[in-house]
Amino acid sequence: MPAADKEMVIDGTRLFGFKPTACVAENVAPPPLNGSTSGDILRNFYHTKRVGNYLIGRKLGEGSFAKVREGLHAMTGEKVAVKVIDKRKAKKDSYVTKNLRREGQIQQMIRHPNITQLLDVLETENSYYLVMELCPGGNLMNRIYEKKRLEEKEAQKYVRQLVMAVEHLHRAGVVHRDLKIENLLLDENDNIKLIDFGLSNCAGILGYSDPFSTQCGSPAYAAPELLSRKKYGPKVDVWSM
Repeated sequence: MPAADKEMVIDGTRLFGFKPTACVAENVAPPPLNGSTSGDILRNFYHTKRVGNYLIGRKLGEGSFAKVREGLHAMTGEKVAVKVIDKRKAKKDSYVTKNLRREGQIQQMIRHPNITQLLDVLETENSYYLVMELCPGGNLMNRIYEKKRLEEKEAQKYVRQLVMAVEHLHRAGVVHRDLKIENLLLDENDNIKLIDFGLSNCAGILGYSDPFSTQCGSPAYAAPELLSRKKYGPKVDVWSM
């Protein structure tokens, strides 16, 4: 798996991790895992196809243009989450098409314990893949639904972690623009992981010209200026929290 802490600069922008892999092959058998235990993991992992070194498995979630699936790195046996963006569906929305690769580029800039880590970027003729760490705890909305309520200490912990994550984004010049409880996952240690940078923006990133006046976000959480096409800044994320 690509090293996650390697720094590089593209068009003057500092990125961490790796360059996206363009036009990888689909459904090409990966090298076998070493050892019987690892081999069992590979054989027992339900999957519908292979992309590069990853087996793409069951669906974890779905949006308008993308699906999130469980994945498995075929050489290490590590389970991951894979966001699969359908280029054909994305073509129906000019904004999505224009900014297709921005989500991955923004996530490459960010390293924080409460923000989901991007591990790899792959691209085929029809799809764009963002490979991320898997958060087995599900999202915070489901946790609250199951438990009916949170203990005060739990709520304090989650809010504190969210605030630290958003503060880190803003220091890096990134505005998330779609903060909502569905975009807060829980890892194996019950820590918050902020996800979904599909609507995020970062001033000057790789020449993108999307202004901080674009109407976007989820109406139930969005600040008034996000919905009224007025010029805005990082404070829209504070409103959403």
